[in-house]
Amino acid sequence: MKYVQEKVVRNPESRLVPRMALSASMGFAAYWTYLYFSQTRHIFSPALKHHEVLTHHAHEFTELRLQVAPGIELEGWVRMPAGLGGAGSKAPCAIYFGGRSEDVRWLLNEAQGFKNLPLVFFNYRGYGNSKGTPMEKNLVADARAIYKWVAEQPWCDRNQISVIGRSLGTGVAMQLAASTPVHKLVLFTPYDSLISIAKKKVPLAPVSLLLRSKFKSNECAANVRNPTFVLLAENDEVVPHDSSLRLMQHFAVKPLVATVKGTDHVSLPHDTDAQGLVSHFLTT
Repeated sequence: MKYVQEKVVRNPESRLVPRMALSASMGFAAYWTYLYFSQTRHIFSPALKHHEVLTHHAHEFTELRLQVAPGIELEGWVRMPAGLGGAGSKAPCAIYFGGRSEDVRWLLNEAQGFKNLPLVFFNYRGYGNSKGTPMEKNLVADARAIYKWVAEQPWCDRNQISVIGRSLGTGVAMQLAASTPVHKLVLFTPYDSLISIAKKKVPLAPVSLLLRSKFKSNECAANVRNPTFVLLAENDEVVPHDSSLRLMQHFAVKPLVATVKGTDHVSLPHDTDAQGLVSHFLTT
């Protein structure tokens, strides 16, 4: 009896598909690894160029250094408008927390719209001349240290310390307001969480697992019970309006909202009309 040996012909594509799948998996893994280890400079992007300070505004400001942790010192300023802060007098004041790429010293030149309002502002860790590395837990801890310092100042009415947050800084301001007796809260272009913003930027990445700094403002909004004012830019390509609207649905007290015409994400806090609205809200 003769046996016929069958020759098995393999389809070359049967090997190609697993190889392609493996290559794709390795590519995604490499990309996600890159995102994980580079996220600090993607989330926090300190400005490299310092703002030139105009000398004719210098009399309104006092430069500060505040140690918030061993070896970590933040640079900051107090803006005291003329006629305020005299001996024995106390005034309402506000603490400002900046955005992702913001050197807050721009306020030394452009804070004139914040009338009759003492303003305190510090650069985050790693920003300007502040030491350290920015991370969510560090920024929030520093915010509490700044609030405590402000409350101890003789010119400050500790029952009327308000907080202003801009863009990334709204996440810092929200956590401070949710855990501290803040008088009023102002949010320039806030977002519901950094996770939702990142998902739109990198939709193929598991950002909720990768992000170390998540800034979940939507989860702490229910604990914010003070009057809140939200300012939106007319044209915002950085923080979508729907992200801000989702956040506002979580507040225990419905916030006041204004959209400032002719502004975008960058120009909004610099706008003198916007600054005037904030000053009126915080001082009345």
